[in-house]
Amino acid sequence: MILVALGAAACTSDPGGSSPTDPTAPTTTIPATTTTTLPTDEAVQRFESCLAESDLDLDPITLDAQGRLRLDLLLPDLDFTNEESIVALSVCSEYLTTGALDLTANPLLKEKVVGLLAGFSECLRSRGVSDFPDPIEGFSGIGGPFPLAEIPYADPDLAEAVEACRERLTGR
Repeated sequence: MILVALGAAACTSDPGGSSPTDPTAPTTTIPATTTTTLPTDEAVQRFESCLAESDLDLDPITLDAQGRLRLDLLLPDLDFTNEESIVALSVCSEYLTTGALDLTANPLLKEKVVGLLAGFSECLRSRGVSDFPDPIEGFSGIGGPFPLAEIPYADPDLAEAVEACRERLTGR
């Protein structure tokens, strides 16, 4: 679910600002990731610490009976219209994309998550964001669920559509 939230969060960023070559452009430091998989508890601890350092105060992440992250419980507390929160969530999510959300061991869960992501894409397109992409083919829970270069950040309907379609992902 967090991948869905992160995909939604990534959609509300506004990259239409300064050029990367503009010396006055603000910079964002992204935590270093490795090619090795972090154990779930370590990934969660790093994710929560990163959010706290970014002054994004969310409830602690819990696990379900199968040891999966209950990130869906965080969604109601996220403000998808606050750019600072979205940047912090996007930056800190790097810790979760190093393996804590790997879906390859559970094909049924993977199918359900990919289905939710596809439904989210369809919902956004139905709300006027016609160029929003489908999930990355073969998405397995590691890395972003949507091709970031294809997300139409400049679309004026994107933020409102993300907010409206979020319920489709969370059931709330």
